[in-house]
Amino acid sequence: MRTTFINTLTEMARRDEKIMCIIGDTGFSVFEDFEREFGDRFVNVGIAEQNFVSFGAGLAAMGMKPYIYNVVSFMTLRAMEQILLDVCYQENPVVLVGVGGGFAYATAGPTHHALQDIAMLSAIPNMTVVCPGDPVEMKAVMLASADYGKPLYIRIGRSVDPVVHQTPIDIEIGRAIPMKAGTEASIFVTGVMLQTAVEVQERLEKDGISAALYSMPTVKPIDEEAVLQAASAGRPVYTIEEHSVIGGLGDAVARVLTEHHCSSGLRKFGVRDEFVPVTGTREYLDDLFGISAEKITEAIREELQK
Repeated sequence: MRTTFINTLTEMARRDEKIMCIIGDTGFSVFEDFEREFGDRFVNVGIAEQNFVSFGAGLAAMGMKPYIYNVVSFMTLRAMEQILLDVCYQENPVVLVGVGGGFAYATAGPTHHALQDIAMLSAIPNMTVVCPGDPVEMKAVMLASADYGKPLYIRIGRSVDPVVHQTPIDIEIGRAIPMKAGTEASIFVTGVMLQTAVEVQERLEKDGISAALYSMPTVKPIDEEAVLQAASAGRPVYTIEEHSVIGGLGDAVARVLTEHHCSSGLRKFGVRDEFVPVTGTREYLDDLFGISAEKITEAIREELQK
């Protein structure tokens, strides 16, 4: 998704002279061509995350369209006050692009894990939170962001995220993407877990279980209509995300179900409320926390068979 981001941004910048790219001393081997083509519309602020966010807010206040790019854990944890006050409180239309959502930098340990960012940014007024599921969704989100005109957080993986959608798609920020129809359960997934959710749906189908699947690139504002429609028949709802089970997609769906007095049960698949006790690959940690395709399928199968 990282490559899709810079390629799409380059196309957009050729059409719109107000678009700028700001980085915080990251993304080497990714942005050199953009810098050569656009000159002072590219700025490396350096390792100064708070200044990096405020710089982007200032550009937006002056009528530019800044896309500010940094590692999720650094940008959100170190610059939360600036995101809150300089971007959202003042409604400056900055697009924050966070690379390394979830366990993308798994082997680097808890300093690089990004498991609270959706919760943190969803709690800020005026902020929209979007988590594309693959490069195709990423391109569509970027195109939709060009004239969005509001603070926007785009959470991505790294550069090796698998392509799930086989054809281009249109994305409306705030709307779900129906992937598969189903009659016995509904699965909602956001971000880099899209491929995992597709595998879960296919495994369940082989077991004779019909599960609907929805990709939810937008976590805030949540698509209430899609959630309520999926839960209308009283069938169980499952959410999948590479994020803490607190404050992410699962809690957003739970809020909709509760506020509308839905009888559908909900089970959230995400990272338990604890620090990761070991070092390992993304795949190893997903399995450890029960969010691999195999373990999610097993848990849903056992629950539905009861």
